[in-house]
Amino acid sequence: MHTITIRLEWLKQSSLALLIAMLFTTTPLILLSQTITEENGVKACLENYMSGDGNRMEKAFHPSATMKYIDYQSGEFKDVPIADFIARIKSNTTKTDRKIEIVSMNIEGSAAQAKIRIETAQVIMNDYMNLLKINGEWKIVSKIFSRQNK
Repeated sequence: MHTITIRLEWLKQSSLALLIAMLFTTTPLILLSQTITEENGVKACLENYMSGDGNRMEKAFHPSATMKYIDYQSGEFKDVPIADFIARIKSNTTKTDRKIEIVSMNIEGSAAQAKIRIETAQVIMNDYMNLLKINGEWKIVSKIFSRQNK
């Protein structure tokens, strides 16, 4: 009887050790998978914005989003409803050559922040986007930017 007790204790300890080992090896994989999923969601939202297509851009923004910036000509602070910005994009039929890239991206839970650089022959723009995961979907809720003429 004494031998069985020892074997059961050993089995309990071995099972616990195995369980702990599994947690330490699978938990990082699960977290990595979740991180990759969230990164892909944020990137998909940003790619809609970066497309330059008004309809895709509209999908990227929450309807109540705003755009704030300092006007490069007057130096005045501007606060624009995103609907006005999207309407301007949709009405613009002139497409310019541009290089656009995601410079950085930070995600913490249901909030994210990204920097996007847009370069044309005339200007360099740095867009700073704040995103929230709303009803399971990433949306840009605010945009600020700086403009630098070349």
